[in-house]
Amino acid sequence: MFENDIFDTWLDNKSREIILKIDKEKLTSEEMMILMLKAQTNHFVHLDVDLRNEMAELNKELRQEMSELNKELRQEMSELNKELRQEMSELNKELRQEMIELRKDMDKRFEALTTRIDRFMVWSFSTSLAIGGAVVAAIRYLPAVQP
Repeated sequence: MFENDIFDTWLDNKSREIILKIDKEKLTSEEMMILMLKAQTNHFVHLDVDLRNEMAELNKELRQEMSELNKELRQEMSELNKELRQEMSELNKELRQEMIELRKDMDKRFEALTTRIDRFMVWSFSTSLAIGGAVVAAIRYLPAVQP
């Protein structure tokens, strides 16, 4: 409803008129209020400019701080990543060594088991041959039983 440009133009014109007659005539309360209003609007404009400049400076400083923090964070993350990779590599080496040792232990156990099975098979085969030989000998050399 109320345009700032229209108001500013009116206030500028009125304040110029009043300033021209400041030394010539006595000012009315209405004219003093117009000059006071003009001073306040000038003050507000300067405050607005100062505020905008300060906000721009704060924004610039904040961006710079954020950029520095981002760089620090990236560097720390890179170092942590490097440390983590190194620790993972060491753990991987330890795990491989442990797996090799477990495999050797497993091979020894299988060798012992295979040796036991081989011995059992030799013993079993020998026993079967001996019993078979005894049965054949008994059938062949013992007299037949008559009913």
